[in-house]
Amino acid sequence: MKPIIRWSLTLGILINPVSNLGLIQPTPVVALPQSAIVDFLAGFPVYSLINQQGSPVGRQLDDGSVVTPVFMSRREAEAFATELRRIDPETANSYRIQMFPLGRIYEVARQNSSNSNRLFLDYIPNTKELEIARQFVTENGQKYPGDVPLYMAKIASDQSYLTIKQDDQDIVPVFFEKATIDQWINTVSQAQPELAQGITISVISLSSLIANLEKHDNPLLRSLRFWPSEEMMKIIRSNPQNQPQ
Repeated sequence: MKPIIRWSLTLGILINPVSNLGLIQPTPVVALPQSAIVDFLAGFPVYSLINQQGSPVGRQLDDGSVVTPVFMSRREAEAFATELRRIDPETANSYRIQMFPLGRIYEVARQNSSNSNRLFLDYIPNTKELEIARQFVTENGQKYPGDVPLYMAKIASDQSYLTIKQDDQDIVPVFFEKATIDQWINTVSQAQPELAQGITISVISLSSLIANLEKHDNPLLRSLRFWPSEEMMKIIRSNPQNQPQ
């Protein structure tokens, strides 16, 4: 499983060509290998607060387990650090904000899952995006799924997912921002007007997606690719080594 839609595609302004759009039907189930999940999640950078020993900030539970926040945006991590400095300056000064691939943090948490001191991840969404997702879901008469919102485009008539071609494979984009998927759907609708009226947006949570990856293995899950958020695109553009060769 490739972790993310390749840079050349994302930097090339959405889809090119649009004629590569397709549909994928949800299919019944079996469990995706852990290595495939790690590879998939490795395509998305997240933020954590760590000390000089590389240990993440966390809250210890009564059973010895630790819950550590994983931030989807640097702004949220900075807000947390600011609040920590207000409450406990001495502790706060021993931590710094560090960016990691989500797959790496997930892998570390899994490696500690069988130990007496387990590490649980608390996914902290972008506050603005959380409000947008909640409003969108509520307006559509649904209940918000919780934690980090993700968006996928579907065809209402048969509940299939819109896809694009990547390296001769049909992939299903998974978006972190409502504005980005709206722009993508608008591009699709202009290129294929017959699809315009039937496209809907499905909102799921990051934790539920990961839970499905851990429990099932099917063509749909293997076709998922994260579509970079605006913040991630800035990281890509500012780091020349991420550019396609």
